[in-house]
Amino acid sequence: MIVERRQKSYRIFDRPFVLCMGPQRAGTSWLDRYLRVRGDICLPSDVKEVFFFDRDFSKGIGSYTAHFRPQEAHKKIMEISTTSFDHPDVPKRVYDVFGKDIQLICPLRHPVVRSYSLYLHYLRYGIVSGSLQDACSHHPQIIESSYYTANLERWLKYYDREQIKIVYQETLEADQDVFINEICDLLNLPYIAPPEELRERYNVTTYSHSGALAGWAQKIADWLRQHRLYFIVNCVKALGVKRLVFGTEKPDATKTEMSQEDLDFMNEKLEPEIKKLETLLGHPIDVWT
Repeated sequence: MIVERRQKSYRIFDRPFVLCMGPQRAGTSWLDRYLRVRGDICLPSDVKEVFFFDRDFSKGIGSYTAHFRPQEAHKKIMEISTTSFDHPDVPKRVYDVFGKDIQLICPLRHPVVRSYSLYLHYLRYGIVSGSLQDACSHHPQIIESSYYTANLERWLKYYDREQIKIVYQETLEADQDVFINEICDLLNLPYIAPPEELRERYNVTTYSHSGALAGWAQKIADWLRQHRLYFIVNCVKALGVKRLVFGTEKPDATKTEMSQEDLDFMNEKLEPEIKKLETLLGHPIDVWT
């Protein structure tokens, strides 16, 4: 049931705000790159994600708005957050700040391959080590963040189903222009083709040769971001240190590269969720075998 609350009588921004609130590993990095080159969307300056609604809400709304520098050409202000979707407190916090005066876009991806991709992502950053089953045992979020139904239902306490616009990475993989048109229609903006360097570069990933080094590097980067020292992080990236630590980009996870053991494990964990999601969304989702 939708929670009825008194609507806010003010806006924190002077133009429409869009929150892209889907989970990690669902094409959000590609979407961020594409929207930044358009020139008509204001995204956070110097950093991709602010982590305000999940990690830094206590800092106050002024710390959030300071990340955005809207220009005359910007039609909308937007953040692409990958840590808001499955955080239990974020839907209420977003509602308390914006009321219903917000547009929500939720990129999703098949739960099995998304969780496997997240496992590889965590390996890259030294967050986990070892087999998929060991990693999921120590970091259950690998599986639980693909419990789309439970996470969406938290958002549906505050927002109507029609307000949460779902898009799929599978569309991006099948036809990039169809995906872009879908996003442009949702944002009520004209189609602009992506530059060639963005073509096909969705959800690339890297693989570190040293999980311990990658883990320490990520902790330092997180500390710098928390203190808004983005220029240091960006300088380090520009100097190629990130590539040295985390490796060069490679294509992301696919079903075909998963071992049968890993695939059986993922299906066992996520098949009940897929059935629930089919009921919520009203269309079938393949169970991979």
